[in-house]
This record gives sequence, structure tokens and C-alpha cells, in this order.
Amino acid sequence: MKRIIPLVIVIVAYVLYLIFLLTPGGRHEEVEGVGELVNSHLTDHVIEPSHITQHDNIISKQLKSINNGIAHLNETVFKNKLFGIFDMRITKWVMMLWVSMFLCIGIFVPLAFRIKKDKMGSESKWVNLWEAMITYFVYELIVEPNFEGKHAKQAIPYFATLFFFILFCNLVGLLPGMSTATGNLAVTGGLALLTLCGMIGVGIATQGPLWFYKGTVPHGVPIVLGILLLWPIELVGLLIKPFALTVRLFANMTAGHVVILIFIFLVMMFQTYFIGIGSILGSLMIFLLELLVAVIQAGIFAALSAMFIGSSMHAH
Repeated sequence: MKRIIPLVIVIVAYVLYLIFLLTPGGRHEEVEGVGELVNSHLTDHVIEPSHITQHDNIISKQLKSINNGIAHLNETVFKNKLFGIFDMRITKWVMMLWVSMFLCIGIFVPLAFRIKKDKMGSESKWVNLWEAMITYFVYELIVEPNFEGKHAKQAIPYFATLFFFILFCNLVGLLPGMSTATGNLAVTGGLALLTLCGMIGVGIATQGPLWFYKGTVPHGVPIVLGILLLWPIELVGLLIKPFALTVRLFANMTAGHVVILIFIFLVMMFQTYFIGIGSILGSLMIFLLELLVAVIQAGIFAALSAMFIGSSMHAH
């Protein structure tokens, strides 16, 4: 029974997300050009009310009711911007982040209890699968090369969460009707901002408040030269690191979806069997490549974050 709980959570999350296909912004409506096709799939939209008709079946009515409940929150509770700046309304990409969060909770919380219960090791293939991924992909390849001794054990919870959260965001976005949250600069920028906070926090915690100078300017450089020339340059370099993380993940996850949509649009544009077969095969090849990219990009983001944060523990 415990083995199918994560699968049930995935199915329920997928069914609930189908409500967004019923909203005005979420339907795959007919488009006139490839630009509109790409924009309709890659852009975000606020959850809006959906009209319930007599022709809707019971499932559609329930899904639309849930959709309208979310839309009501957007029109009432979240109508006004927070501090007059931040739009707090629930959107398609916000829901994708929630789906990934629930996947992390639904998989790893029961997994943790199971591992704690089976102190001599579990015989479950499901448990061993995730244990192997955490041990090899996260600890041995990401955390251990960048942190020493006890610091590695202290760092693994964060980087395991970071890796699998990004991985689930990437993979869920490949399902029909879904959207890739990491194809949003705000999402990748928020994750990169956590890395920047980690760099600053760990640097100050290990080297003291003077880390902003000692941790960036090489030892032995005259103070005047360091403050006037090297420190501003190194400070810009410090800020460029999270910016590079933001753009790298966003660009890689967006590019693959654009190519797949263009291949699919060729079928609608030429409307011939010959082009259709080639387009479908091309889309399938890119889709399989996207599965690999989803894993690789999650690993790269976590690995570079670990490298940046780990390096802040030592002076320049």
C-alpha cells in the first residue's frame, strides 16, 4: 500500500491540473501562427472563472468548480497587490510549483519514515531506488566534492531538496497539459537568489563579517588597491554567479519546448502525411532529449550552487 501512495499523489495532481485546460488561458485554442502557438504554451496566465454548462459531465463540472474556487480567491483575497508591488494571484506556474512541492512531500516524507523504521536496510526496490539517487547523484557528485566532513552532512538536506524539486518541475512540464515552471525567469531567479543567500550566509558564518572583503579579494593585495579596484570587480563577479544560474536553467528548459512546438506546428502548416511523419519523429527525438536535459539541468544547477556556496567557506 505504501508503495502506491506516491503514484496516487501523482495521478491526483495530474487530474487536478487538467482544470487549467478548461480555463480561458489554459485551453489549447486554435492559433494562427507559430508565434502564437509558442506563446500560448510558454506564457503564464492567472486562473480565471470557467462557465459551467448543462452539457458538461460530472467530472468537468467538479473540475470547473475547483477552478472557479481558485478564481474566486484571485478576485477577492489576492485581488490587491502585496505592498502595492507583488501580484499574489494564483497562476498556472504557481500551480506547477505546488505540484512539484507535493511530489517532494509525498515521496520523501514516507520514504524517510520507512528508512528510519528499517534500520538494517530496506528490501523495497522503491526505497532503494531513491536512496541510491540521493547517495550517488546528490551526496557523492554534488555535496561531497564541495563540502568537508560534517559540513557535507549538514548541506545534503538542502541540496537534495533543491535537486529533486527542480527535477520534478522539469519532468512534470513534459506531461501533456502541464507547463514547465523552470521555464519562468522568476522561478529560476528565486532559486538562484537562494544560492546567493547561501553564499553570503555561509561565508559570514565561517569567516566572519569581513568575508565580503577577505573572501573575495586575494590575500596580500594592498588595501587601497583592493578596495578601489579588485573588490568592486569581485563583487560584480559574486552577483554574476546567480545570474548565470538563472539564465542557464531558464534557457535550457525553454529551448526544448520551443523546438517541439515548432515541429508540431509543421504538421498544421503543411497538412501532409509526409511532413507529419517527419515532424512527429523529430518531436519524439527532441522529447527524449528533453528527458535527459531535465535530469542534467537539475544536477548542474545543484552542483554549481554547491560549488559557489562551498567556495564561500574559504578565503580567496
